[in-house]
Amino acid sequence: MPAQLHLGVGSGLTMRRTKERSWLEILDEPVDGASLAVFRIVFGAMVAIDAYRYMSDGWVDEYFVRPSIHFTYLYFDWVRPLPAPWIYAHFCFIAAMGLLVSVGLFYRAATVGLFLSYAYFFLLEQSTYMNHYYLITLVAGFLCVMPAHRCYSVDRLRGATVEQTVPRWTILLIRFQLFVVYFYGAIAKLNPDWLIGEPMYSQIIARGREIPEIAHLVPPALLSYFIAYAGIAVDAIIPILLITHGWRWAGFAIAFAFHALNATFLYIGIFSYLMIGAITIFFDYDWPRQLGRRLGFSKSSPSVVREGRTHPGLLFALSLYVAFQLLFPFRHLLFPGYVSWTEEGHRFAWHMKLRKKISEITITARDPATGRTQTIDPADDLVRRQLRKLGTFPDIMLQYAHHTRDRLRAEGIASPEIYVDWQCSLNGAPYAPLIDPKVDLAKVERTWRHADWILPWPGRRAAQPADW
Repeated sequence: MPAQLHLGVGSGLTMRRTKERSWLEILDEPVDGASLAVFRIVFGAMVAIDAYRYMSDGWVDEYFVRPSIHFTYLYFDWVRPLPAPWIYAHFCFIAAMGLLVSVGLFYRAATVGLFLSYAYFFLLEQSTYMNHYYLITLVAGFLCVMPAHRCYSVDRLRGATVEQTVPRWTILLIRFQLFVVYFYGAIAKLNPDWLIGEPMYSQIIARGREIPEIAHLVPPALLSYFIAYAGIAVDAIIPILLITHGWRWAGFAIAFAFHALNATFLYIGIFSYLMIGAITIFFDYDWPRQLGRRLGFSKSSPSVVREGRTHPGLLFALSLYVAFQLLFPFRHLLFPGYVSWTEEGHRFAWHMKLRKKISEITITARDPATGRTQTIDPADDLVRRQLRKLGTFPDIMLQYAHHTRDRLRAEGIASPEIYVDWQCSLNGAPYAPLIDPKVDLAKVERTWRHADWILPWPGRRAAQPADW
């Protein structure tokens, strides 16, 4: 019996190790790098175009040169904008790195340069946060460890790389990240406001004549409900179709239409075009070669090269990254209150177009030594986008209060107190106080923990939309 028991345990261990090796072998298996190369081309080009738009549209000046205050991310206060003209040179560098990545020239150096320069831009200013900037930063980091230059690259033409295959995990990782963007976007929409058609209803009413003429044929409430539930369905269905072999083209068609409409009506920059190109990564690994053969441009397939095994440390780090991306977007569940109201856990969670806030704010500074008070006008310090985000995010309001505190100290007020009366309407609901007006924000420290000075949302006193 002891001998039999020993053999049984040993066999179980051997089977588990065999399965582990098989899974690692699947991840490391060489596959055609053509689809990854197309992803690289699209990604680098979109980043370069966006960097150019930042300069040509005057956003570099508006967001990084003109402001006297910059709202930084927690623990990244040390990241500051370069002075002009160096900040323009930095965006030129981003554009150049994007182009080098796109054409696959000096790929390894270009990917590192793109990741570092784009991460710097991303961390400069909280008020410019957008989900696709976060996504671009993540993907730029991926590409640093991916051989995405093995096909359709200048590096290949000049002999810097000979293989045309890549480890399977490179493509699976990008597919995973895009799946998260879509599916977690659908999950985020399962909130009380979205399910009653907000904030779409309020935006349709507010934009009026800006919406297409055909939309005026449908009652605003009915249209808002259609957009809301179609948004949930599309975000949930697209990734499922894309990972289902026989339905990938259907998923791509739906995604194409969805992003084309978003680009037309929501004005969300390069995100729509980036995603249309990026989701081709869900097609067959060699789909560009299949297309080339059908068009008569190519008849060859790459020879499979058995590469060296990916370092276990890298695979372990990527496993931690996957776990992080699965869990971190749900961190708002650790905080009390409605995330669209408190904003605690809103960023980095793929919450897109979920809320519209209209705020009436009065900021008062008091000198406790004399009892004198003065009203602070943030328009004296902030540019338009910063003002809009000030009326949305309590953590940005806290940073502005600290800035005002420090300025008053420099003017000779030893211990200024900062109070904020903030009345806010969320998604068309009645106005309610967002933060406690009796709390001295000058004494509140920035932290990742729950801010108990943020008041709970009282909810809707009347369901909206109600007018059909």
